[in-house]
Amino acid sequence: MSTPNYVASKTAWNAVTPLRILFFWLIIPLIVLIVDIIRYKKDKIEFYDRYVIEKSGLLSKREKKSTFAGIYSVSVEQSVWGRIFKYGDVKVDVVGRWDIDTYGISHPNELKKYLETKIVEPDNLQAVVAN
Repeated sequence: MSTPNYVASKTAWNAVTPLRILFFWLIIPLIVLIVDIIRYKKDKIEFYDRYVIEKSGLLSKREKKSTFAGIYSVSVEQSVWGRIFKYGDVKVDVVGRWDIDTYGISHPNELKKYLETKIVEPDNLQAVVAN
């Protein structure tokens, strides 16, 4: 087998086109979007009788446990996108401090209905605060 007289190689500059230069930045937001979607799908809030556990994290896990003493009121805020895609923010007014992130909840009205069953009547408020 003889050696070639000349070897032509292709340049990588051929891959650089004006459209690729114009739209290369789209890949970074796409990667961030995919990571955020996966991360948010892993977030869970578990409600028990006396406490609430918020679990989050994709690679590193985080778990936050808070007391669940009593609720004064619950409301839902939804944008137009939230109404279309059934997500929203659940605002919770509780006894003490509410440390649980209830923003961007899927089906927020269902959570609101559940939390409304935990609303403390004004005459039972002293007993809840004492516990």
